[in-house]
Amino acid sequence: METIGTIKEIWRYPVSSLGGELCSDVLVGRKGVEGDRQYALFDPATGSVAAPEKDARWRPALFLNSAIDAEGARICFPDGTWHHVADPRLPPMLSDHFGFNVAVGRYMEPDQRTVSLPQVSNRYGVAPIHVVTTASLKKLETFVPLARIDRRRFRPNILVDAKTDAGFAEMGWIDETVHFGASMCKITEPAKRCGMTLVAQPGLDEEAEVLRSIVRHAGRSLGVYCDILKAGMIHVGAIVERDA
Repeated sequence: METIGTIKEIWRYPVSSLGGELCSDVLVGRKGVEGDRQYALFDPATGSVAAPEKDARWRPALFLNSAIDAEGARICFPDGTWHHVADPRLPPMLSDHFGFNVAVGRYMEPDQRTVSLPQVSNRYGVAPIHVVTTASLKKLETFVPLARIDRRRFRPNILVDAKTDAGFAEMGWIDETVHFGASMCKITEPAKRCGMTLVAQPGLDEEAEVLRSIVRHAGRSLGVYCDILKAGMIHVGAIVERDA
């Protein structure tokens, strides 16, 4: 096998469209990072799931954060307060944050804690894992020198510190088998980028030139999607290899 980098960061996003949490290690199962994108915010009046990239009224979602503790998934507000997803106090607080009625739904089957949450349509059916490399971020910086190219704009599950700085490195891995620690994946397709890459979020201003540059120089793609061939634990610092 050929070493192509190391795992620099692992991200999990328990509630889709919200900020996520950095993990030092995590189980990658057949459906992806354990605990990733299990829940979503939605409008009870229409049933529509939050889509900040399409609808500006959902953009306050980027100023909320989500994480998992011993009691399950929870949401953090800008003032630092946390509430678990099934907390009955949460919907009124979300509605105040957005300025219209908002509730939490689940993508998966309920457990004892979340049986009260309705099931909603999953917006994330492309692939279980999303990978971005440091090489791609550095390349993008050459096209947008005045903008801060922060990996948070792209919501990767795995940020790979690539062995090469040449171009958009992960595009050369498509259709190949890549090993992330104990997990083995098939790189399936480029990740097409949307308006989420340019909108403001904590510590990052709105920057339209980020998406414009990806469209001009990378066919609108940055990062890749993966299917899971072998489940296993992954950890920060693990070697990333591809089959020779």
